[in-house]
Amino acid sequence: MRKIVLILTFFTVMTNVSAQECEYTEYYPLVTAAATDYDNKKYKAAEEKLKLAFTKTTFPLGNDLHLALRVAQKRKDAAWAEEIAIKLAKGGVPLRYFGNLKTFEWYDIFKADFINYAHYYKENYNPEVREELISLLERDRAFNSKFHEWRTREIEMTLEELIDGATKIFTDFKKLTDTHGFPNERLMGYNYVRRKNSVEYYPIDALMIHTYQRGELLFKDEIQNIVCEGGLHPNYVEILKKIRGFGDSTGIEQEMKARYAKYRGNE
Repeated sequence: MRKIVLILTFFTVMTNVSAQECEYTEYYPLVTAAATDYDNKKYKAAEEKLKLAFTKTTFPLGNDLHLALRVAQKRKDAAWAEEIAIKLAKGGVPLRYFGNLKTFEWYDIFKADFINYAHYYKENYNPEVREELISLLERDRAFNSKFHEWRTREIEMTLEELIDGATKIFTDFKKLTDTHGFPNERLMGYNYVRRKNSVEYYPIDALMIHTYQRGELLFKDEIQNIVCEGGLHPNYVEILKKIRGFGDSTGIEQEMKARYAKYRGNE
């Protein structure tokens, strides 16, 4: 039942988004359906949907290209696999990711040309912003874990430590976005995750949720535009409307005081 509700929410959001010019309106439903086909081993249907999805945008997203490459391998579609591999390589994905493609005849030429793809990435994307964002995401994840340890009394933190920790993350996020705009794959290239040897979406959604929970409604009036630029999944148009902390969303200090009162109010 929950899955049905999520699907209905997804298509409702995309219907609303389509009221404005949006590059990813048709893209997201197609890649979602293709992922379901892949899970059900319907590889031909998945290939058809992904190829159609990639005609709807000038910039297919990394996680979807990752899926497409797996589909191309299942379908033994060498030409499509090469096309996808070049896109990913130009988007900053390292050579080690492509090791399981050595059976394709084009692999040796692809490997020889890889230095050119790496150069293309440096010339057309901003790897410094990528590194800055990844560092910020890691610090946000660590602070969120620390907060939950405090909430469950595994550790102690002062109110000032809660405020300062959340403020530092928010300030750095705002500085990054003020300087470069909302960080998306068009700006930074694709998110290669070494420990999984996969290409995934940047987990900016978690950072946005934490930001809202901490009392700062950053990009509140721009979420739909961010979705239309490929920066967030369409579901977050509705999710971020509902995400709030314990305070009145007037800032980190007010929110952390509300949390402290809730969890340490009698001390």
